[in-house]
Amino acid sequence: MITGRDRWHRWGLAAILLGNAVGFAGVDPPARALTALLILALVLDMKDAVPSLPRPVRLAALGLAATVVLQLVPLPAAVRGLLQPGLADVISPGWSPLSVAPWATIETAAIWVLAAGITLVAARMARTRSGLPVLLWIVALTGGLLALLGLVSEAGLPDRVLLLRPNVQGGSPYGPFVNENHFAVAMELTIPAAAALLAVAARGLGAVGEARRRALAWTLGAAVLVVLGLAALLRCHSRGGILAMGIAAVVTFPLWRRRRPGRRRLWTAVVVLILVGGTVLAWTRLPALAEDFKQLLVIRGVEGNDRWDLWRSTLRLWTRAPALGTGLGTYRHVIGLDAPPTGTAVLEQAHNDWLEWLATTGAAGTAALLLGVGWLAWSLRPVRLRSMRFERRYALAAAAMALLAAGLHETLGFALQTPLDRYLAAVWIGLVAGLETRRHHEPPDGRLPEEADR
Repeated sequence: MITGRDRWHRWGLAAILLGNAVGFAGVDPPARALTALLILALVLDMKDAVPSLPRPVRLAALGLAATVVLQLVPLPAAVRGLLQPGLADVISPGWSPLSVAPWATIETAAIWVLAAGITLVAARMARTRSGLPVLLWIVALTGGLLALLGLVSEAGLPDRVLLLRPNVQGGSPYGPFVNENHFAVAMELTIPAAAALLAVAARGLGAVGEARRRALAWTLGAAVLVVLGLAALLRCHSRGGILAMGIAAVVTFPLWRRRRPGRRRLWTAVVVLILVGGTVLAWTRLPALAEDFKQLLVIRGVEGNDRWDLWRSTLRLWTRAPALGTGLGTYRHVIGLDAPPTGTAVLEQAHNDWLEWLATTGAAGTAALLLGVGWLAWSLRPVRLRSMRFERRYALAAAAMALLAAGLHETLGFALQTPLDRYLAAVWIGLVAGLETRRHHEPPDGRLPEEADR
């Protein structure tokens, strides 16, 4: 039985994702404030129904929280000199926090707390049999909306975002984003949801009567979302996005099917049709895209420096504070100590979120992050997924594809610092966590209980 609380959580999560999709990816302070209030309301409404997250997730969260607390606690200059030997020349006397910009650390920590709230909401939805497909449809429809907005605004004015808002960031507007790479990560995090829905719906095509007609409608709807998202990804000219999505698709393909030769031709035909459809829609922009791949590691506007130069600077920054970093969210405030010459450009990101995390949280924060990543890899290992019923297997295979693509792309960019992309990633983590917590409480056939948490 679906309760009013369930409906509220589903509509609330849909409002967060779809609202931020049309609200310029949620970068504005009013959008962030409204999103924060809505997430807080959803989490508080859970009360005694808060899902129990797997132990590695809790340990990773506690490790990160401890790192942030240590960065904000005032310490004497002697202790800070030991923990941040490379900052000895700029350390102020007396007692001060390790974070070089405490307010930035507090603000960034609050952002991750909001993402954790979305993870909890998604985990609760994924635990139930009716909530799992709804969660996938919310993500898939968000991707469809983003793809439409991107394709419609592609031919618009280059100085306007969504044809409405002045582009003061100087980037390449595509949909609600001012950076085509951030748009590409949003596609990477939504196309797999549509693909999972397509795979589930296609299994119903062998039914008869009304069930077959319903399966055909769902199949066509999901297929349109997949093709639309793929076309938008190709047309946005994000080289890293296309490369990351391609690698993730190849690596996770075995997760989508069991070793049944009779279905190989069907799977091959479906994949070929999707690729052909997306390529046809993106055909006119493919020649320019091929030319762009030759400059994959180039960063525009930094006086001839490429990503290698910036990454070496980020590693040097990490050696200044190897244990606990310079403070979560402080990269833009401290990279000037080691940054290569950038002319008039202001360097604010490392163009590699993994290295930026290492520099700002040190070995302690990176260990917490790797614990969470290791848990995801273990939960999504092929030998485990292939033993599951198709509903769960497709959902987890989609999670593996989405998170792997986004993780690979983050080695070249900083898209997860954009609110909407961060929320989408949190949804996938919540989906995996929600299904993982039901592992020991399922009937023998592996079906999800309807409302097992009641």
